[in-house]
This record gives sequence, structure tokens and C-alpha cells, in this order.
Amino acid sequence: MNIFDIYFSPTKYFNRTKEKPKWLIPLIIIVVASILLTLVVLTTFSPEQKLAQLRERNLTPEQMERAQRFMSGPFVMISGVVSALIIVPLALLIAGLVFNFLLPLIGSNGVFLVTFCTVVGAALVRIPAIIIKAILILIKKTPFVHTSFALFFPMLSKSSYFFRLASKLDFFTIWEVILIGLGLKTIYAIKDKRSYYLVFGVWLLYIIITSIFPGRQMGQ
Repeated sequence: MNIFDIYFSPTKYFNRTKEKPKWLIPLIIIVVASILLTLVVLTTFSPEQKLAQLRERNLTPEQMERAQRFMSGPFVMISGVVSALIIVPLALLIAGLVFNFLLPLIGSNGVFLVTFCTVVGAALVRIPAIIIKAILILIKKTPFVHTSFALFFPMLSKSSYFFRLASKLDFFTIWEVILIGLGLKTIYAIKDKRSYYLVFGVWLLYIIITSIFPGRQMGQ
């Protein structure tokens, strides 16, 4: 499978996925790229630099204390690698389960393996996202970079709900969501734009809810 087709000929990529579902190699590439981005962040900036960046985010004293404890030991490096090894595949697995479960709502019956391969294939757009974010981190000398609508709202407090929401409206994530909709439409011959409505509806609900809670913005 030519993974570059997901960027330049996604319909061709998903037609092949329908015939021969494959997920292992794309998933390994995504996980390795995620680990490399983590290493760029953690090896480029000292704990003091990271804390200086955190102070700019208007954290409460309790949040700062937790951040200092977190960054003072090797746990930050370990957690970053573990996150890429476990959380990234787990998140894709859950996304595949959710979309496969909801497909009957738009009149289609999914096959989990194929749906999962569709989600993993669409996630390959994270590779150029990671490359761009790594370059921005090195140029701007800050781990807090954005390729999202947060770029248009620099006046917002970084701890505000609306800033967190804007930061989750990432341009590459939107591309990924579009590809999932296209993949489901192509593989399951879904009529009209129902697959896009389903995927965007689930994604928007997810980011609206998760933006309520302060989260990690590093490399976002």
C-alpha cells in the first residue's frame, strides 16, 4: 500500500483499503512520528524553559506546583513516550469503534477492521502536521505552538474555554476528519454527505466537551 496516496489520491487509498484492509504499518509510522515530536519538545527545552512557558498560561498556584513536580523528574519523558505508544493507538481504536457503532444511523453496516483501517489511514495526515509543528517549535523556541484557529485569537487567555476550543480546531485535524468521512463514504458506498455529517458531528461534540477541561497544549 502506497501511504502517500492518502495525501494525493485518498479515494484510491480507501478503495485499496476496502479490498485489503491494512493498519499496522500506518499505525507504526504515526506512533514513531508522535514519539519523535515528543522527543523534540523534551530535548529542546529545559525544565526551566518549560516552566517559564507555563507561567505565561495564567495557571493557578496549585497547577504550577503540579507542573513543577511533573517536570522535575524523568516521568515527563517516560509519560511522553508511553502516551505515543499506548494512548495514540488506543484513541484510534476507540474512534474506529465509535464510528463503526454509529454507521447504522446513516443506513450502513460497518466492518470494524475496515472502519479502523480507515481511521488509521486518515490519521497519516498527522505526519506533515508533526513535521510542521517540530519546525515551529525549533524556530519559535516554545513548545506551545498552534496550527489551529487559536492563531486568530491571540488576545484570548490561554486558560479560557474559547481558547482551548479554538486550539482544538486544528487545520490538520479538520483534514483528518474530512478524510475519515471520505473513507467511510467510499468504502461503504454511503449516499450524499451523511458520512461527513456523522464524522464531523462526533468530532465537534468531542471537542466541545473536552475543551471544558484544561488540557495539554504542548505541540498542539
